Amino acid sequence: MAGGHTLNIKQGPGPRNSRHPSRVRPGQRFFPLVGSRRLRFTVKRVDGEWVRVDREDGSKGRVSLDRLLATDSEGNGANYRFHGWRRLPRGYRTEFEVLRIAEEAARCAIALPEWDLDAEVELSLATLPEELRVPGARGTCRADLTAVSEAGLALHGFSASKARGLSRTAAGEHPEVLAAGQEYRRCGDGKKFRLIEVEPGARTVSAWSGRRRVRLDATRLGAVGPDGGGLHYVYLGGGVSATRRRRSDGARRKSR
Repeated sequence: MAGGHTLNIKQGPGPRNSRHPSRVRPGQRFFPLVGSRRLRFTVKRVDGEWVRVDREDGSKGRVSLDRLLATDSEGNGANYRFHGWRRLPRGYRTEFEVLRIAEEAARCAIALPEWDLDAEVELSLATLPEELRVPGARGTCRADLTAVSEAGLALHGFSASKARGLSRTAAGEHPEVLAAGQEYRRCGDGKKFRLIEVEPGARTVSAWSGRRRVRLDATRLGAVGPDGGGLHYVYLGGGVSATRRRRSDGARRKSR
């Protein structure tokens, strides 16, 4: 392989759902596609905008949540390959959706997105709490996400409670939060701006135009068009560390 690297990893059956996860959570396994330390690792916990990991050589580290969530145009991991799950004795609390109810047969069909986006799992209707016995209802249950077939899922613990420890979803190409250091180009006239100071909740932000300090409308800076890009301003990059801090601060406020 280029650069002299070899895929020195333990090969197993792999994940049932080979798609790159939309959210990161403890227990997931990944393999880095680039870098000097190409060792498979297991997610230990999500710590704001960073993910704490245990590598298979016993060392510990952290990776950027943005890089771990990033995908290419085909939906595959851009920087890391999803490698399945670490087996847990009682399984993972994972989300499910009720697809169909067959009351005459006392059966139902559910979907388990983290296990397999396309599979329908049939089970006894009596397994579900009464408030979830309707098509479209969402809840969580415990499941062995390492299973390669429905028989190995060992489903139990159905409830309306939420799964914990899940990260946010991947950020779009336009930042969802404003932070110092970010650079933008205004669509109307092509002028470039670098954000200097951003106060949470303020209607305007301080920016440098290349010649002087100006105030820009925060709502227009953050507005996103139908294609996911900036509606009035195009994000050019920068402010990565400050953006991570602002996301982390926002997540802590929401959790209180």
